[in-house]
Amino acid sequence: MNIEIKNVKIFNNISFVAHSARVSGVGKIKSEEGFRDPTDKEIFAMILENDYSSALEHIIFTFEIHGLSKGNSAELLEHRIASHTGRSTRYQSEADFDYTLPPAISDILNKYGLSQQDYKKMVEKGNVNLDNIEKKDIDILNLYSKVIHTSRSVYNSLLKLKVPKESARYALPFSVHTSYTYTINLRSLINLLGLRLCVRASPEMKCLASKIYLAVRKVFPEIDNVWCRGYNFAVCPENEVRDSPQGKDCPFKNPENDIFIPTKKHIKAGIELEPFNRKKSFKAKEALLKKWSEI
Repeated sequence: MNIEIKNVKIFNNISFVAHSARVSGVGKIKSEEGFRDPTDKEIFAMILENDYSSALEHIIFTFEIHGLSKGNSAELLEHRIASHTGRSTRYQSEADFDYTLPPAISDILNKYGLSQQDYKKMVEKGNVNLDNIEKKDIDILNLYSKVIHTSRSVYNSLLKLKVPKESARYALPFSVHTSYTYTINLRSLINLLGLRLCVRASPEMKCLASKIYLAVRKVFPEIDNVWCRGYNFAVCPENEVRDSPQGKDCPFKNPENDIFIPTKKHIKAGIELEPFNRKKSFKAKEALLKKWSEI
């Protein structure tokens, strides 16, 4: 997928969060010498650990999102505690629109070692002509190609007939690319990542979340302490669903593994837990980041 995150900016930092927490009334902590004031990093870690997250709203990120499909952008906009300004199809021409290939198409291309770029060139011509491919697979490739080719042709024909862009856009496909300038506070960003970095999230949203995570980490390394909801709260809310086919890639669901994260049902059943290996969990997260960001 061609999703890009650009121009990441951060406003305020953990020192500001710590300051707000001190205003609220953070107390001293015990040390070998007695009691002392906690450092900014200690306060920030405490806030994350205990989910005292209102103070995290003082850290704000702004960035640009490019290459997200218009259809899946609805999932992004479900995260309502954020501000967004999107590309307007009422005023912008989409005559040369790019688009996202769905997972089923990408799987077929990968199966035969074909690139997305080569496939899109064939889509432009309106016919996918390939040898040594199973009939079902070539039929799927051709059907999707036909939809994209027809949408582009209809949209451009409508513009030539002087139909306003705000009406012609109804011929655009679900997969057409859009762009956003996006502003979100850290508390809401953690919620977004917690939901969209789950193995059960849709492939495009996992790709988007991974690329946001990687881009934000460059200006805010503390995001390393955040992942899916199970990781963030040390208990997975997915229960049996984590064992569904969608959950097969979850690195945290094996009870024999030292990065096992229990579900709520495990906790209620009184499961005995081994110490969580945080170092190994970072390796598991990096592997998923690489996989999902390259979808």
